[in-house]
Amino acid sequence: MKKLLILVPALLWLLAPAAQAQFMYDVNGRVINEMEYTNVEGSPYLFDTWYSGLVKDVKGKVHDGIKIRYDAYTDEVEYEKEGKLYRLGPEITEFSIPTGTSLYSFKKGYPAVGNHTDKNFYRVLYDGNTKLLKRYSTKKREERAYNSATTTQRFDLAEEMFVLKNGTMHPMKRNDKKGLLKILSDEKNLMEFAIKEQQLNFKTEDDIVKLLEEYDAYKAGRKSKS
Repeated sequence: MKKLLILVPALLWLLAPAAQAQFMYDVNGRVINEMEYTNVEGSPYLFDTWYSGLVKDVKGKVHDGIKIRYDAYTDEVEYEKEGKLYRLGPEITEFSIPTGTSLYSFKKGYPAVGNHTDKNFYRVLYDGNTKLLKRYSTKKREERAYNSATTTQRFDLAEEMFVLKNGTMHPMKRNDKKGLLKILSDEKNLMEFAIKEQQLNFKTEDDIVKLLEEYDAYKAGRKSKS
């Protein structure tokens, strides 16, 4: 059972001295909404652990060294200050969570695709002229035990990948060489050569990133010669 008290305050961004961590402070201290994740198995968060991360607001201000976590169920960022939990609003455009083993950098403002809008956060796996993005979303579902009227609610984390090319979001999956070559069809022959040369099998996201790097390099080279 998880109980979460969420304060959604109007925020005043204050920067601490350079030698200290930067924090965001609540202006009104009002309790806007009390929200509970009760009797639900699993977690709505990408990580339950709080990590010291970074957020950036619409004014371009960077706030570093704050304890944050990402709620993939509501697609919002929370931060913790002096034992209180705050839910950050639409003023946040980017955030980064370093876990110690990987850096999870998120941005929003990408073209709408499917049920996703430009207000949804995506993890940026490759941020070149062509981009590789991952969308995390937690869904709540009900399970009914066999021969029982009892139901259990559970959170399940889902992942979707997209290649952003020329303003269009293209769905992408691992192991889908054919699909990726279709997205990069304007340089298909060169991409097939790069795949053989680097022995890419696309079982990992790293292989997709490597091919997108090659694609961007080829396109940049062509542009410089024109």
